[in-house]
Amino acid sequence: MKTLVMSALAASVAFGAAARTEDVTLWRGETFTRILHDHAKVGVAPDGFDIKVGVAKEVRYLTRPMGTHYERFADRVEWGSTDPGVKVLSVTARPDAKPGVHFTGDVKITVVDRVLPPPSEWKYYLDLWQHPWAVSRYFNVEPFSPAHYAAMKPLWKMLADAGAKALTVTLLDQPWNHQCYDAYHSMVRHIKMKDGSWKFDYRVLDEYVEFGRACGLGPDIGCYTMCPWDYAVTWEDEDGATHSVKAVPGTDEFKEYWGDFLVDFAAHMKAKGWFNDTWICMDERSPEDVRNIVTFINEKAPGFHIYLAGNRAPSEFDGIKLDHCCFGLGHLSDKLLAEAADRRAKGMITTFYVCCGPRHPNTMCHNEIEEAFWVGAYPAMAGLDGFLRWAWNSWPEDPMHDASYTGIGWGWPAGDTYYVYPDGSPSLRFLELRNGIVAAEKIRILKEKGLFADELKALAAQFDRKAAIENKANFFRLRAKTQELVNKE
Repeated sequence: MKTLVMSALAASVAFGAAARTEDVTLWRGETFTRILHDHAKVGVAPDGFDIKVGVAKEVRYLTRPMGTHYERFADRVEWGSTDPGVKVLSVTARPDAKPGVHFTGDVKITVVDRVLPPPSEWKYYLDLWQHPWAVSRYFNVEPFSPAHYAAMKPLWKMLADAGAKALTVTLLDQPWNHQCYDAYHSMVRHIKMKDGSWKFDYRVLDEYVEFGRACGLGPDIGCYTMCPWDYAVTWEDEDGATHSVKAVPGTDEFKEYWGDFLVDFAAHMKAKGWFNDTWICMDERSPEDVRNIVTFINEKAPGFHIYLAGNRAPSEFDGIKLDHCCFGLGHLSDKLLAEAADRRAKGMITTFYVCCGPRHPNTMCHNEIEEAFWVGAYPAMAGLDGFLRWAWNSWPEDPMHDASYTGIGWGWPAGDTYYVYPDGSPSLRFLELRNGIVAAEKIRILKEKGLFADELKALAAQFDRKAAIENKANFFRLRAKTQELVNKE
């Protein structure tokens, strides 16, 4: 049928489907999801547990961006469905669940006598960029209206339940040009008065931050960006007309547009009590641009955190403190990983990302489901702090039925742009990514307790990024070995 269904069959065999026994091992406080054998029966949840069963519904996708050949894959997990298809099980052991072995139907649940903290307390830095405008378009509601917030709420709460640490906030219109099916717009109104002074309206930004935090997201506020991809910035005049100019960092246009804003924005965020959680974010910018921007920030509003996603080593930004650096997996090197350890010792954050590349390991439609686990677990193996992806919900035109991303002049690989479906269904890819994140968090806890040090080191050595990128890694076996070790008593 397709890779995900093939993975389901392989998982069934590995977990003892021939004996009709489905094994689940987890810590107290943990939620774990897995694919079930077709004929497995699930009974009533034992005391101390929550259980959900669903079906991964099929979605079609183009095998190549802008191509013509379609495949189908099982991905949209509809909880409660009894339709034919790939069955998915979710088991939550509450913090008061009794350690030991429990049974429900054909499912054997083993609870390890360790506690996983709630997602809000995980130290893993997960940053999946949210896209409010995709939600407003899909549901045909006014942006940031009560109906819009109601549509976003279940999606944002699901993301918070994976421990996401950052809200995606926009400071200007189209920070990444119009690379998405739906354009990003600004959460801040920049208004230039007739006398040349500036006024700023933060109403949408404030409402959105308060909403996101109420959903459990944050506390960090990732502000994009002072360096849009084409350098274009826009503003309104007192009559409501829109104007734009090219504002390259370091130029008079840049300083005139951002100078008063930085002073006012810093004061506003301090008044809200949010200043220490605010990050000025830049995506794939040159050292020259970053240096000009950070120098200007330090002149006008010192104290803002700086977050850079890109493919250059922090050492190439000599003299500039980058509080958070994120690198593409294909651009990681032993040098970068060594710098990550030094940065952590200084209280800075270093993460990695995958997007439209590399082809493996990744979490797109063509990838084996075990690759999503690898991506989630990798930071714990490499000495990194977490994972970023550019799209939690940058939906194509009809995500419920077609994951293909075309029709805007170019295309992204199917599945590159979203992990969650508009109806609140998680993707199977996201659930397995979350399993990997949980495994990474368990590794952190085991290391802090001084447990299994030699075994954890040996396991980390097997997470060879070069082998993984060349698709030579045994992702299925690595997942099994990781789960076995993190659940060892």
